[in-house]
Amino acid sequence: MEFLRKAPSLLVIAFCALPAVCQTQPADAGPCALPQQSAAAMPAPGVQPATAEEGRGETSRPYRGLSNRDKFNVFVQYAYSPYTFAGAAFDAGVAQAVGGWHSYGGGMEGYSKRFGASLADSESGTFFGRFLFPVLLHEDPRYLRSTSTAPLPRIEYALSRVLVTHDDDGNKRPNFSLVLSVFASSGMANLYYPRVDRGPGDTAARAGGDFLSVAEMNLLREFWPDIARKFRKHEPKRIQRLEESPRVAKIEEMVMGPTATAPCPRSQQQPGNH
Repeated sequence: MEFLRKAPSLLVIAFCALPAVCQTQPADAGPCALPQQSAAAMPAPGVQPATAEEGRGETSRPYRGLSNRDKFNVFVQYAYSPYTFAGAAFDAGVAQAVGGWHSYGGGMEGYSKRFGASLADSESGTFFGRFLFPVLLHEDPRYLRSTSTAPLPRIEYALSRVLVTHDDDGNKRPNFSLVLSVFASSGMANLYYPRVDRGPGDTAARAGGDFLSVAEMNLLREFWPDIARKFRKHEPKRIQRLEESPRVAKIEEMVMGPTATAPCPRSQQQPGNH
């Protein structure tokens, strides 16, 4: 059931990421390359790395960890993101279409119950995974975008972030915050799900669906700048100027969630970046 609810959105993510994946980018033109290597790579127009700072052929900025207050702000940003409410509405619609949570019934009343359950799942997962566990375990709750420019390594990187994250000092470590939050949220759902949808088996199925959702969202966060750049290239100049405004960028960040550039290996950072 959980896979049936998550599979349609996964197909949408894959379709959206296809234009970016099909781009051929030089592997040695990343932001962690030395200045002379970046200059020699000379990426073609329109084939740029994922973030603005990477597109200038410079090394990444030093990693900046988040304070507990910053992590709370990340939680709030996710909690009130339009994607959170849209995702809950989508999941509730899919669940009703395939007969999920049968005891909720049909019609608008049944849909409202399913929407409430889906939204509670999202908000509890956000609280545990974006604030509580990152604070307790000193981990970064953001998605740190890859410093690579080649498509396949970026796909592998995005999927690996389900199980790998960075600590507050920028060092890679297992993503305990995400794993614990998924199981905590899935277990808490037993408090408000219908009785027939409770138990160890249903909890494990919900956890699997949550891991799938994180993986697909990571892919979208990784390739969204490339997708947007590809579509905006063919838009009228007036629309392009509108989309470049800080307000639109803020809305985009609310939908996608906060991201940052992953730190380069220390041996490749410029002096003073340690």
